[in-house]
Amino acid sequence: MRGAAWLAWRDLAGQRWQAAALAAVFSIAIMAFVALASYQAALDREYPAPAGDFLVIQETQSFAEFYGSRLSPATIDRLAGGVMELAVPEIHSVVGTSLQDAVLLKGIDLAGYSELDEFSLFSGRALAPGDEGRSVMLGVRLAERLGAGPGDRVNLRGRPFEVVGIFETGTYAENEAWVPLAGAQELLGWGRDVSLYVIPDDGRAQAGQTLAPGVSVVRRGELWSTFPRQWQSLLSLLRVVADAIGLAAAFSLAVMLWRLAWQRRWQMGVMRTVGFGRGAYLAYLGVQGATITLLGGLAGSLLAVGLVRFVRVNLAGVSLRPEPSADLLLATCAWVVLLTGLSVVVPAWQLGRRRVGDLLKTQ
Repeated sequence: MRGAAWLAWRDLAGQRWQAAALAAVFSIAIMAFVALASYQAALDREYPAPAGDFLVIQETQSFAEFYGSRLSPATIDRLAGGVMELAVPEIHSVVGTSLQDAVLLKGIDLAGYSELDEFSLFSGRALAPGDEGRSVMLGVRLAERLGAGPGDRVNLRGRPFEVVGIFETGTYAENEAWVPLAGAQELLGWGRDVSLYVIPDDGRAQAGQTLAPGVSVVRRGELWSTFPRQWQSLLSLLRVVADAIGLAAAFSLAVMLWRLAWQRRWQMGVMRTVGFGRGAYLAYLGVQGATITLLGGLAGSLLAVGLVRFVRVNLAGVSLRPEPSADLLLATCAWVVLLTGLSVVVPAWQLGRRRVGDLLKTQ
């Protein structure tokens, strides 16, 4: 086996440029595999299925938890008092001049918002009853994008707001700016109008119910939970492309390994005559295949980590924060092993079918 491994290293060194090119192709495939899986995991983590604790009263056929819903006090006064007595108002809108600088704005009821949204403070303090309307809490991702921290001022729709704290949630809400409800109403010029009301799911209302003309009930978080499904078809297509690149690289590597092995068929035949088994073929081909795929896998993984950490995807105020996990590392290793196996087994099997006499015919 040592002799086969020595031959493998020697021949691979002689084909170093071709080996480097194949390793580069593998690195592209691995980079795409890791990056796509990271984004998929981020979508699943940051846009979870809606919880069953709360419902939302909104304008019918609107995206109230994003933008587009507007309910007036006159409309709400017509609703049943039993439904509304525990309702918490919110405003949801998008402010900015373009998709690149868009900010998700959320107007919150200072007395009840902490019971609806779980968050932890990254820095500063939380909004509290009595805060002025021009106070704001920023999600950590939005704070990074704006380069702002507690005590700084940020412009929302051209008006200055003082940052009192930075919060974390582990979800898409880290892209939002939370301001007092009165401040959001004044900023948007809505008067007393709101986007929605959050109510407990205690049986007084049901998801899908129409409470009044133009006013309906949906489950809280249902809109955002559909976000991963909207991207699923594109991610699946890109995954197919990444798999195709990986298989093409494996096929090219198999051709290269077969050519190198065939050039050494006389030495392989000699090794067989002195007692080495067909495992020598696997050792020869395995050392070369594993070296190329290992180098490509390491380079591709490092490129993917750099890509997901430093290239931020931001669309209409929403960004993702993908982070490679241990499960993804194991899946990547398994894929590399699979590609290596495909590259090695086929030429080894073809070489093993040859009789020793055929291998020794030509030096």
